[in-house]
Amino acid sequence: MILIVLNVAIDFYGLFWRDGKSGISIYSDERTSKYLLAHRYVPNNFNVYLLGPSLSANINTKEFAAERIYNLSMMGANITEQYAVLAKALESKTPSKVIICLHPYLTADHGMKTGMINKKEYWGAVGSISLYKAYALGLVRKFNVLPDKYPQNQFNDFGYNNYNDLLRSTDVKARIESELQKPDAINANINLQALKEFDIMITDLKSRGVQIIGYFHPLPYPIFKTFESDLIKYQVTIREHLGADVVLLDFNNSEYQFFTKDFSNYIDHGHLSEKGQKFILTEIISKAGI
Repeated sequence: MILIVLNVAIDFYGLFWRDGKSGISIYSDERTSKYLLAHRYVPNNFNVYLLGPSLSANINTKEFAAERIYNLSMMGANITEQYAVLAKALESKTPSKVIICLHPYLTADHGMKTGMINKKEYWGAVGSISLYKAYALGLVRKFNVLPDKYPQNQFNDFGYNNYNDLLRSTDVKARIESELQKPDAINANINLQALKEFDIMITDLKSRGVQIIGYFHPLPYPIFKTFESDLIKYQVTIREHLGADVVLLDFNNSEYQFFTKDFSNYIDHGHLSEKGQKFILTEIISKAGI
């Protein structure tokens, strides 16, 4: 009982009394943390959400703090997991806008990949192995004990996951060329159940009057050109399911070739560098009028 009272008093995820005005960061499991933060902290402190897999998880929305954009993207997330976290935030308050990073990965499969996003995690926040792990990693990160595995500032209170140093390739061009040797480097197939769940999410957002802003993630030019036929088919399907009332940006078209041909915008075969992600977010904010 004493531990429960203590854990509620700490309120690590802002579930009980913390208003989060001073910010609540992430220290442990990204899926669990963002699911729990979506209960109160995210809807009460942010007006715009960014959704997507790892390709958008390292976009630092705090650099545009005035726009109050929370990055709900998660490493390795598919549509099932992403919508579950979004739906939890929608239970409390409706955001004005939602930005969606569109890449085949998001709809390549469906179903929960882990047990980290479920109701039991809420009660675990008053006392569980998961909570104590988060406490421990919070201290590890604070005192920079294992910087190679748990970097001190990997996450921030806007949901940013700065995994760049963990994934960065020393030679991005060589990494891209290596990826091009794989015939299945890009799987542009859309899982039918995943597409249904995507439709449910879009319908839910539209029914609440949320402005949806979608963007096709900028792939390095050689990769996009190699798999262009399949990727265009993917884009056509996604465009149809989004509808004409959605703001849609295509960062793989000819207008943005200056970006996709500049490998300094990437840390590997697809994830953006600090320079790249800042340009993309600036462009989204400008074109969508955020």
